[in-house]
Amino acid sequence: MAQMTPDQIHLFRLQMLQHTLEPYKIMICILVAIFILFLITKYPKCKVKEVANNQNTPKVTLGETLKYLSGNSLFKKGIVAQFLYVGMQVAVWSFTIRLALDLMPHINERMAADFMVISFVCFFVGKFIANFLMTKFSVNKVLLAYSIIGCILILYVAFIPNLTAIYAAVAISILLGPCWATIYAETLKSVEKKYTETAGAIIVMSIIGGAFMPAVQGFVSDMVGSMQFSFIVNFFCFAYIGWYFYYKMKLENKEG
Repeated sequence: MAQMTPDQIHLFRLQMLQHTLEPYKIMICILVAIFILFLITKYPKCKVKEVANNQNTPKVTLGETLKYLSGNSLFKKGIVAQFLYVGMQVAVWSFTIRLALDLMPHINERMAADFMVISFVCFFVGKFIANFLMTKFSVNKVLLAYSIIGCILILYVAFIPNLTAIYAAVAISILLGPCWATIYAETLKSVEKKYTETAGAIIVMSIIGGAFMPAVQGFVSDMVGSMQFSFIVNFFCFAYIGWYFYYKMKLENKEG
């Protein structure tokens, strides 16, 4: 890249971006196809084995379940939160290497990949920290705090044009650690027990966000001509997650 002209470097980066986004485009097509197959496939009926001393859960049809879930506003908010979280995680991890190459043109992709290794470590560290904090504070407060800090870091990544932005992007992974499991559990808590089986499956299907949000960030990067500024897409994802847990906290305080 040192011998390339600015136009050649720009073209090279666009080509690399397309290579990055291509797997996610394919993933979207595959997930849509699986979803269609899921809808049209007739599955064999099976009888759930009754366990002694447990009350039988009332049987409900798929239609009744979907009708209930479509009218459950808190469940729908949780689905959106999970969709945006997965998309944000994949987008941040996908574009961290590109950001490193953009701000450190003297390194190659192999060297830039070291930042991803650190990001993975940060992810698990953040999860352990959150697990400890949740023994002292409510889940809603912990995730709200994580989201606020995450929003600040993302703004730093998007607007500070120096090497510290890369480390801020890596630090975001600390705040991603507890999100999936916590959003899943909190969303499922808003559903009546007899509907939880289908509700849980729908929450899992929100992983399609991992194919959607990187494409959105790539589109923004192309439109504004800045890989770094495109991280602003993730700000709105984290802001929504923070709002979701703030909303739940206020709701629980009102009910309690």
